[in-house]
Amino acid sequence: MVGPKKKPQDFGFKKGDTHIIVNDISETAKAFSFDGKLLWEVPALARGQGSDFEFKLRNTDTPPGLYKLGTVYKDYEKDPTPPYDRTLMAFGWYSFDMVELENQENKYGRAGIMIHGGGSACGWPGAWAPKQKLFSTHGCVRMYNQDLKDKVLPLTKTGTVYVSVFQEG
Repeated sequence: MVGPKKKPQDFGFKKGDTHIIVNDISETAKAFSFDGKLLWEVPALARGQGSDFEFKLRNTDTPPGLYKLGTVYKDYEKDPTPPYDRTLMAFGWYSFDMVELENQENKYGRAGIMIHGGGSACGWPGAWAPKQKLFSTHGCVRMYNQDLKDKVLPLTKTGTVYVSVFQEG
């Protein structure tokens, strides 16, 4: 397995912060509190359009490494029952920018990696469903829309959210 070389502690991990571990092999995301308590485990994909062993090329798996969540795009809060929109279909209710902490995006010429819901392959309004089918992305982590709202979003209100992504080796 390939994953981060650094830990949240290397970047000032403190009380109130959380750590989400995304494992593309088990297709899960697990969130842990600062003191190591498991907060939740939900389905997640860190899968792109290429081979399960490729993350260095555009549109392939999420580059492994440590990130922190940055800007949050709250489209569901703007309109929970929007008309068809191609962007909303692709990204779903919430999108969380993932800020690289190990140069993993820049190193491979990748940028714009996020955690988001949606899924163009679900069609409309399927991509806007609370628990839409999880389809691979162009390199982002995909989770259920409902889990982004109920699990990830609340973590952003208490401190820094670190994300470790693990991929096949």
